[in-house]
This record gives sequence, structure tokens and C-alpha cells, in this order.
Amino acid sequence: MLKDKAIPLYYQIETILRRKILSGELQPLAPIPTEDALAQEFDVSRITIRQALGLLEKDGLVIRQRGKGTFVSEGAKAYESAKLTGSMEDLILMGVQTSTKILDFSWSEPPQSVRERLMLGEVSQVLRIEKIRHVEGSPFSYVINYLPQKIGEKIKAEDLTTKPLLMVLEENLGIRPDEAEQTLEATIADAHVAPLLGIRVGDPLLKVERTVFDVKTRPVECVFVLYRADKYFFNVKLKRTRSKNSIGWRAV
Repeated sequence: MLKDKAIPLYYQIETILRRKILSGELQPLAPIPTEDALAQEFDVSRITIRQALGLLEKDGLVIRQRGKGTFVSEGAKAYESAKLTGSMEDLILMGVQTSTKILDFSWSEPPQSVRERLMLGEVSQVLRIEKIRHVEGSPFSYVINYLPQKIGEKIKAEDLTTKPLLMVLEENLGIRPDEAEQTLEATIADAHVAPLLGIRVGDPLLKVERTVFDVKTRPVECVFVLYRADKYFFNVKLKRTRSKNSIGWRAV
């Protein structure tokens, strides 16, 4: 269960227990499993469990009573964060207040995966844009865009503070994004991203990797996004399909 070797085990366990308390899965005054039970569940020592519980106690989320056990603090309140779905363009059209903080806007040597996605060949540099998106004043996502040189040299940093990059490509440059290849997976926040998104190291994130193509199937952008899992969810409508050779679901 605990896979990230870069993050101390006690911190990972403390984060898991904290999430259960704040989500309401563990209610106020509910008993926490014993140190032995937690040590067996997470396959760690009791000392590691004590360290994790010590952090929760320090923050007032649990109370340890000698001879009785550990309990969720009566003052620990569950929360339900508002979650959003859809693109930044959708949120803007809905009237949701959004803003963007650019952290880096520079030319750089692309990673090999980006070079392949953008079909760059011998081209040595791409425009790299690193930014944080805010929704209603709160950090929402961490984004890195890569743009081919012919497109990137026409982009101005100030344009990206007022509208999403795809809107800039369409409205400012006349580029018509048409299709995209996208992958999604779960990950956790590292020491670089966590403070930028206002969360803790080890908190869950939704990772999205997308390559965008224009109407002539030319790649125009490669983007990597980390969404706060407590702020965003991915929603897909599916339709049941049946044929002689297969049966299953497809996105519509």
C-alpha cells in the first residue's frame, strides 16, 4: 500500500488516517485501530505507527487515552470540498472565477516523450510553460505545456493570464484544435507540487497527459496536468455497444 520510498512511511500513514478523519469515514469519538492492528495493516513497526499518531495528536485530530486507546477528536470536523469537472473553458463559460499564475515561460530542450508526441524530429527546443491555475481564488491544478517552436514563438506570456492556452491558439493564432490523445492516472503530490497547490506532500492528485492535434492531425500542444483530487473529478458518459465480435462500453 505504501509505495513512495521518497516519503517517510509514518508520514504516508498519517496522511491516510488524516484523510479518513477529515472525510468523515472516521467520525468524531470513533476509536482508531490499535497500534498492533495498524502496524499489521501497513506492514510497518509500532514505532512508525506511534510517529504517525503523534502528528495527528499534535494537530488535535486524535486523542490518546492511556489504557483505553486512541480516538478521533470531538473537534475533528468532516469536510466536503466542492468538486468541479470539465475544462477550464467550461468553467469560464459557467461564470466561475479563474486565474493563472505563470511560474516559468522559457525555451528548453524537450524530454524524449514530448519530442515523440510532438513529432519534433531534429528540432532542439520547445516553449515550456509552467503554471498554476486558480479557481475561485484557490489553487486548482499544476500545468506544464510544451509547444513546437513555430507555434511557441507567437505566444505571449501575458495572453495566458486571461484565458486558457487552447483559446489563445484558436482566437489569437487561428489554429483549430480538433482531436486529442489523453491518459489519466492517480498519483500523489511531491515536495515541489504540494506547496504550489496548497496541499500536503503525499496528498492524492489526478494526473492527465494530453497531446492535442489540429484539423490536419498535426500535433500543436503537449500538456501535463496535476489536478487536486479534492477539487476535481473526471466524468464520462458511456453507451453500451454490442456487435457480433464484441460487447462493451464506449464514451459518448
